[in-house]
This record gives sequence, C-alpha cells and structure tokens, in this order.
Amino acid sequence: MSERAAARGLWWLLAVAATQYLWNAAAQPGFWGYDEGGHAGYALALREGGLPHPLSGWSSFHPPLAHALAALVWTALEPLGPRAALAGMRAVSGFGVLLAGACVFPLARRLGAPPATALSASALALFVPVAQLSASMLGNEGLLAGLCAAALLAVVELHEDPTRRGAAARAGILTGLALLTKYSGAWLLAACALPFLRRDLGRSGIGAAALCLGSALLLASPLYLRNLALTGTPVPMTRELEPMRSQEARLYAGPRRPSDYLRVPWDCGLHPYAMVVVDGRWAGVHEPMRSVPCAVYTGAWFDAFGLRVERQQGSEGIGWATALLTLGVVPTLLLVLGFGLSLWRAVRSGGRAREAPLVAMSLLGAASFAAFTWIAPSLAAVKAAYLLPLLAPAGAFFGLGAALLGSRVRRAALAVSLAAAALAAWVFTTGAVFPPADPARSLAYWTAIGRQLPDSRVAEAASRLLGGAATLSPAAE
Repeated sequence: MSERAAARGLWWLLAVAATQYLWNAAAQPGFWGYDEGGHAGYALALREGGLPHPLSGWSSFHPPLAHALAALVWTALEPLGPRAALAGMRAVSGFGVLLAGACVFPLARRLGAPPATALSASALALFVPVAQLSASMLGNEGLLAGLCAAALLAVVELHEDPTRRGAAARAGILTGLALLTKYSGAWLLAACALPFLRRDLGRSGIGAAALCLGSALLLASPLYLRNLALTGTPVPMTRELEPMRSQEARLYAGPRRPSDYLRVPWDCGLHPYAMVVVDGRWAGVHEPMRSVPCAVYTGAWFDAFGLRVERQQGSEGIGWATALLTLGVVPTLLLVLGFGLSLWRAVRSGGRAREAPLVAMSLLGAASFAAFTWIAPSLAAVKAAYLLPLLAPAGAFFGLGAALLGSRVRRAALAVSLAAAALAAWVFTTGAVFPPADPARSLAYWTAIGRQLPDSRVAEAASRLLGGAATLSPAAE
C-alpha cells in the first residue's frame, strides 16, 4: 500500500469512527458509562459554581479540563434539549479518541511500520472496545488518550533532536493539558524527560528541556498546589469516602497476591463479565477476574462491566465476547512482540532508540497501574480504560510487532486484526446487536447517590439531563 492510499484510508477510518461515536453518544440514553453521573455533577458544578472542593463529589477529585469542556458544551447545546446536551458532552471523549487514532498512524510510521500496518494500528486504536466505549462516555479517559498521543508525536521528534524548541513547547503544553485532565497524565513526564537525559545535551538542549518541562509545570502546578492546600495531598481521591467506598466494596476481589499479576487462567474467556449476577443482582466476582491480566484483557476486548451488554442477564453476549476475545489474541500478541522489541532496543541503545520514550511512558504507566491495583484490590481499579493513556504506544508497538513478520504472515495477521476491529465496531454500535440501556435505572441510581452527596450536584445533573423521578436505592443498580 502506498503512503497516499494509506493516508486516504486513515481519513475514511476517522470519518467512520466519528459517525459511530456520535451515534452511540446520542443513541445511548441515561448515564451508562463509568461514573457518568458523577462526571455530570462535576461539570454542572464547574458551569454554575466554579471549581469545587476536590472531595465534595463523586468525581470532583479529578483535574477539571475534560469536565470544563463538557460544561461549555452543555451550555452551548442546552437550547436543543437535554439529550443533545448529553451527547455533546460525551463527544469531548470522542474527540480525544479520534485524535489518538489519528496520531497512531504517523507515530507508527515514524518508528518504522509500513503504511498498511500503520493504518491497521489506527483502526485498532479507534475500534478496540475499550477505546470506542470510552469515546461515547462522559468522562476524562478519552480526552486524555488523545492528548497523550499528540504529545508523544512531539516527544519522538524531540528525541531525535533535543534542541527543537517547537517540539519542546508542543510536548510541554500537551503534557500540562494531560495533567489537567487526569492524574495519569503524569506518565507523559517519563517520555518528556528521556530526550534530555544525555551528556551531549548542550546549551540549546538545556533551553529546550526548560521550555518543555517548564510549560507542563506552569500549566498544571496551580491545580496540584490547590489540591495540596485543601486536602494535604496533590492527588486527592474520594474512594475512601462514602458512598464511594461502599460502592467499590461491591467489587472487592480479595487480597492481592503476586500471582494475580503473573497468571492468566485457562477459563478467562469463558467468563467475560467481572461480576456474577443472580436474580438481577451482583453476587460476587468471577474467579478468573482476580487475575489482573485476565481482567485487563477482557476489559479491553469486551464489555466486562456490562455497560452496553445488559448485566442483569449474564448469558447475554457471551458468544460475541468469545469471538472478540479470540480475535483479539492476534493483535495483542503483536503488541507484546513489538513492546519486547522496543524494550530491547531502548536498553541496548541506552535510551537513544526512537521508540524509547514510548517504552519509558509504558513502563511508568504499567508500574503505576500495578501499584494502584495492589493498593485497591477491587475490580473497580482494574478497568482497562485506566490504561487508555497508553493507547498510542500500544498502536505503535503493534505496528512494530507486525513489521517483524514475513509479508505473507503479516498480511494474514493484519487481516485478523482488522476483522477484530470491524467486529468490535459492529457489536458496540448501539442497536446493531445490543439495545440501548435503560435510562430509568441510571436515573434512580445517580439520584440516590446525589442525595448522599448533597454538595456534588449529581442529583441535579441527573434531573436536568435525564429528567423524571427516581425512587430506587443505589443497591438496585
């Protein structure tokens, strides 16, 4: 495939993905995504009362950029009705995932992947279930994925020549914006630092380093200093407060063991849901999901928490899950192969290999994720969506892994990978396989949560965006 044909293919991919994201954002009623009600309350607080106390709501501990953008969209689209406003707020996440998918292509090409392979990497980034589900949720993971991808393009350019001040400024500003979107934006700092860790940096390189890291800190430090002043820590969280603690306890997976990070149970794919459901209620954790790799893989390639697949009917979707989890093995193995190659090159070159910044970011991200899941032994902490900042590195590693194969084997592997992306796109297009969610349940759940958090604006956001009355308790969800 020529470069021009691949570029045209990328534009078509982005158009299809944008259409699907917008359809899903508009066609899914209610709050169905991870913590959507909490995010909506945060956006309402920003819209009408300014930056709230970090511990005042369900999601108010998060940095505010994604929620501030959602609040602006809410104001702009409110005359069109609550359904349009909610869809527009979700589109902030969709924009982020589209940006990530667009950046994967040039990133993979810069690291040596052929055009057809780089295009396949972008298709996977756009349609792997964890990404496309996040693309139509109200939240901050999707936007963060896009900012990290765009920043990595600048960092890779900077790694080739650390005196490029334009690249340094772009990398620093985008890293600062990532830090204002979610705490895991800090993973970018490992990538940003690496281009400057060399003895021959020189005065120009030192100036570029100051510009890059200084821009990031200038943008982000006021928020983190505010957090420190108000809560005693720059990264406060509400998970130890009620009702968040009780809700997380429902997903308790038992004490973590080192083996949880090393084993993949043979029956992982036979239980694609995180929770056992009995008579419409959660009744425990599926045993294979105690394995962190199993939980992450299932969350990446299916809907482990039943956001789009009706979780009150545990048998629904198992056939589709089996197909997706089976097809996903090939691109996942290529990703692992590409990461292994990149890690070897980075170590052998003393950090000077082109892909070394992606390796540094990925190692910091994986270590942070492992530490968080150890400290918080709940399935709520093992969401694959928490790894979305690594979406662009994953796409690049996939491209590098596929490029190692012979042409005939590579074509077969890319065909399987594209089939996985296409099937995922079909399965998780609202109405194609699974019907829209029931808005009454999410309205009831978040209204009850809002009553327990009177300063969160959650109940008011639920009323204004969803409407109607609710009488169920949180336990009913």
